[in-house]
Order: sequence, then C-alpha cells, then structure tokens
Amino acid sequence: MAYDTLTTYDLDLKPQPQLAESWEQTPDNTQLTVNLRRGVQFHTGRELTSEDVAYSLGRTLDPKLQTSIASFTILPGFIPTGTTFEAKDKYTVVIKSPGAWPNVFDYFQVLHIMDKETASAPDSNTKAVGTGPFKFVEWVQGQYLRFEKNPNYWQSGRPYLDAVQVNVKADIQTMTAELEARAADLIVLPSWRDFVRLKSDPKYQAIVTPMPGYFYMFQPNVTFKPLDDKRVRQALNYAIDRNRIIDSVILGEGTTMATPWRSNSPAFEASKQTAYAFDLDKAKSLLTQAGVGNLTLDMIVAAGVTEYATMAQIYQNDLDKIGITLNIKPLLVAQRLDLMQHQTYNGLYAANDTWAAMEPVSFFTSSSIAGVKKNNAGYYNDRYTQLVSTIAAEPDAAKRKALYPALNDFLLDESFYMAITGNPGKVLTTARLKGMTYRPNDLFMLTEAWLA
Repeated sequence: MAYDTLTTYDLDLKPQPQLAESWEQTPDNTQLTVNLRRGVQFHTGRELTSEDVAYSLGRTLDPKLQTSIASFTILPGFIPTGTTFEAKDKYTVVIKSPGAWPNVFDYFQVLHIMDKETASAPDSNTKAVGTGPFKFVEWVQGQYLRFEKNPNYWQSGRPYLDAVQVNVKADIQTMTAELEARAADLIVLPSWRDFVRLKSDPKYQAIVTPMPGYFYMFQPNVTFKPLDDKRVRQALNYAIDRNRIIDSVILGEGTTMATPWRSNSPAFEASKQTAYAFDLDKAKSLLTQAGVGNLTLDMIVAAGVTEYATMAQIYQNDLDKIGITLNIKPLLVAQRLDLMQHQTYNGLYAANDTWAAMEPVSFFTSSSIAGVKKNNAGYYNDRYTQLVSTIAAEPDAAKRKALYPALNDFLLDESFYMAITGNPGKVLTTARLKGMTYRPNDLFMLTEAWLA
C-alpha cells in the first residue's frame, strides 16, 4: 500500500502506465527509455526523480540485500548480466541490456519504487517510504501495521479510505472469527472451507483473483535416489488424483493442470493440461520399468495448513496402492525452507508457487521450483538451460510463443515439478467494503476501495 510500480499489467498482460507515463523500446528489446510521470511525491514530500527509479531498479543486484532480504534473492534472475540503469535527466531513465530482455515489464510489475534517501539510510528496514496511496505510519511487531491516506497521491482523489490497519494473526481460524465478529472488514487467504461457507451469505463477499499466477504443486528432490530417474518421477505424477484433490481440498474451485499456465499465458496449451491424468496402473508400470519395488518417501508440508495436509493424505492413500509408503511431515516455515532450498528432504514437498501469470520466461529465471540456475528440486540439465536461454534471448513475442510447446513437452517428460491445480488468491470481506481492484500476479488493491 505504501508503494507504486512503474507499470502494471491489465488482464491481457499488456503493460499500463503507473509511475512511468510512457516508454519507448527498441525492436531488439535491448534498450528501454522510461518517461516518468511528473509531480509525483514521496510520502516525505520530495518529488520522485529518475535517480530514485534507477536506484530502485538496480538495488536488487546488491549482494548485501540478496543475503539479508529473502525476497530479493529471486529478483536478480530477471536482469540480464551487464544491464545498466541510467538517469538520463530528471524524468527519464534509460535501461540498456547486452541482449534481449523480453520480461522487463514483469520486473516492473513486482518491483516497488523506493525513496532513495530513505532506502539507503541506516534505519531503512523499519521504514516504508514510497509514492503509494497510503503512508506507512506505525508497526507494532506481531500485532499490526497502520497506514494512513496519502493526501498528495498522484491519482487525483484517491484513495478514498482515510486509513487501513493490517492486523497480524497467528492462525486462519482467529482471522476468520474476527471477520465474523465485525472486528475486520477484510481477511486475506482464508481457508477454502470458510471461503465456500461464507460465499452464499449476503453479509460477506467471497472474491477470487481473476487471473492469478499461483498454483498448487508437488516437487521431488531429484538428488535423492531413485527420484533421479525420470520414470519414477513420471510415476509419481500419474499417481496424483487431481480431480479428487480439487473436490476435497479446494471444494471444486479449480481445474486440473499438468502445466502451470493460465489461459492468458503465451505458454498455455489446453491439450497438455491433462497430460498426467490419474492412472495408478501406468504409475506401477513405470516403477517396474525403473526397477523400483517398495519405496518409502517423505512428504514435507506446511504445519497448520489444512489444504496441504489433506492433499498429502489423498496422495499417501493412492501411493500405498502401488507400493510406495509416504510419511507426511508437517514443518514450520524455517524448517521447511531449509530442507527445500538445500535439497535435504528425502522425497517431495507440497507447496504453492507463482510467476505463472506473466511472461513465462520469468517462471524459468526466477521461480524457486523451476529456475534454471537454482531450484528446490536440485534439477539441472543442459538441454533445459538451452531451451530457456533461447526463449529468453528472443525479442519477438510471436517467436517466443512458438518455442513454448517444446519446453512444455520437456517439462512434462522430466516431471521435476508436478502442477496440480490453480490456487487463486482469495479474500473474504464484509458486504460494506466496495471497490477493490486487482493487479495480475499480485493480490487485491485498496486504492479505490471505500466503505458503504
């Protein structure tokens, strides 16, 4: 709420002006000139300039930030090596890359523009100074964050709300109880059961994001034998009963998928979404071909999240029918991430990942599950790197689109991650909260929201 981006996508993935009023891009995608909106003020009252933008664009390459701020570790994957960000004049930024940068607007979509003076100060980790619709006012750790209306916001007349308080809750049940007690007007990512339960109650609104980039998936550790054999991974993929998971876990609010793409993605192929239809006989045959008999695997899930536990239990029951014992291990965030990121889990993990609703190449450069340079499966393959590198270097959108089917086929064959179904961002609100808007691959925005 405290920040803005240079551009934002519409639902057709076309970049629209935000802090960038206009831009000119060379046909080879190696240079982009960004013309900034004039008169935009930070919450301090200082005017936004090209120096702030160039600083923000290059900030993610700072090694200190990459080691101290977890979310920054994914962003350098967006940026071609050797890219420069130049403040040409007060309102113009020139971005030059040694090669094509086809997903530069994805970078704009996820990168907040910061006040250079505040962000480079020693106490920057306790402040949030941007140009956004709400000013950060107070943070009481473990309890709440408070934001107040930015009276000088560049979108005239916005926001409508005078203030927003974000309460921090320890669990989903407490959060939902506060909504039903009218102690909150909005809760983010409620359980699917509460979402469906309150969906038909006129006192509430149950809203899903129209084009999310999130999806549920399982990922095997390919460094753990026999998961280094793709036939075993394929068997595990055929053993996922996606329809039952959709019915039991997200209560029918989704469709099956074998690839992560939404219908608006250049990489979407409807015919390939059923590539791994549930087939235990096929799974058993592949295990036999691989010489695998009785097998014991761990399944790492997020502790306290019912959806993952239920998915794992369904999977556990089906795997048992083909001679695989699945031990479900609920772990807290820090434990899970350590195992996943260092490939020290002896089997698979269940998770939710993103990047599927933008330029597909971002999924392969920046996703924790599919990054060519680093991924949680420990999967590396020269052919994979070649396929992704070719797409990432292609400036023509139509030619990139023509390259995605071969990459989809490769990913399905290798099965080093297993898409299950989409996971749309969801919120529950009281009926009086109106005017929420949405930003693709993000969640909801309160810039135009009001209370009726």
